[in-house]
Amino acid sequence: LGLPKSTSGMLKILFWVSLLLLFYTYVGYGCILWIIRKLKRYKTPDEVEEEDLPSLTFLVAAYNEEDIIEEKILNSLQLDYPKDRLQYLFVTDGSTDQTGTIIQSYSQIQWTHEAPRKGKIAAVNRVMGMAQGDLTVFSDANAMLNKAALKNIVKHYSDPSVGAVAGEKRVNAQEADTASSAGESLYWKYESTLRCWDGEVNSVMGAAGELFSIQTRLHEPIPEDTLIEDFVMTMKLLRKGYRIAYAPDAYASEEGSEDTSEELKRKVRISAGGLHATWSLRALPNPIKHPM
Repeated sequence: LGLPKSTSGMLKILFWVSLLLLFYTYVGYGCILWIIRKLKRYKTPDEVEEEDLPSLTFLVAAYNEEDIIEEKILNSLQLDYPKDRLQYLFVTDGSTDQTGTIIQSYSQIQWTHEAPRKGKIAAVNRVMGMAQGDLTVFSDANAMLNKAALKNIVKHYSDPSVGAVAGEKRVNAQEADTASSAGESLYWKYESTLRCWDGEVNSVMGAAGELFSIQTRLHEPIPEDTLIEDFVMTMKLLRKGYRIAYAPDAYASEEGSEDTSEELKRKVRISAGGLHATWSLRALPNPIKHPM
């Protein structure tokens, strides 16, 4: 290209540094994590006896989900957990379809609604004062849980250092699915493996909104301009000195993106939210205060 040697040399350095960073992000981090995991002993948490199970609030924030909400309700009601220690709390702020009407037909569920649409974060902040459980489990309206999910989450709280527990996200990918959906499913399988190793070594970095839980008493309102509230909510607990455990046997299944355009929109939102969260939580990447 006829560039000066100094410029050409800088471009080569930039190229190799960029390539190494890319390799580290997708492969190198996993390799290092695997090595540390092998050097550290991890004790799998024991099952909690029925009489020792804590009270739970199962919270679902839904906006215009009339097509899926009944399936979500039926899935939620079949979860294996003592009903006298389980509060179902569904919030539909801003919804204009029949989502609330459908929820009202199930007496087991406490439904709350306000007409103005202020976003999911505002809705969750508003109803957390209604949460009666020792633990609050959050789940998306379009995510279906395995029957043992709640008990598999709860057992991790036997460790007093655990402030939150992240469940596993699974993306359904059928043979007829698009390349976008199949790729998303493969990515989440790898991501779940890394999260599992994170949890064994020290702590998971955040949680996916499809399924996660926190100690109710530790909740603090999230700023309404936050783009990925599940990540920020759990990372704030990490900043307080608590760990985020990972429960791969508590999983939420959902359909993949319909096409690459929808997946791109989601990835842009997540990336923007990640940058915003990195700035708001900028005290965390301090190797002196938080070496691990």
